[in-house]
Amino acid sequence: MGAFETCARRLGYTLRYLCDRSKLNSSPLARLACVERLAKNRYDGHVLPRGLALRELILSCVNQVTNDAGKDPGLSRACQYLHLRATGLSCRQISDQMHLSREHVSRFYRRKALALLTERFLSMIDGDI
Repeated sequence: MGAFETCARRLGYTLRYLCDRSKLNSSPLARLACVERLAKNRYDGHVLPRGLALRELILSCVNQVTNDAGKDPGLSRACQYLHLRATGLSCRQISDQMHLSREHVSRFYRRKALALLTERFLSMIDGDI
């Protein structure tokens, strides 16, 4: 598995547990230099500061992706998935809102959304890997 795929898998995990800073804190992504800097500068003195910093970074990436690509007809559904996932909805709930099967959402839009998020995340942390 390549670096892009590994990062996408880890970002999928962080999206799933975005509301659980203890799980985010234990993610390998929380050990990136940019996350540790953000944790020290903004969340020093908080419980699980790396989890908070990682959440902030992921939400920033989600917002950038949805703002940049959300109006593109070929990417709008993937951006919708990404936005809904970041708000804490499960894949089942997202598929209900999108009026599509869970399998289709998971296999098609989830993959596309994670690829967009991974590209944005990697460009944001460029040099910190």
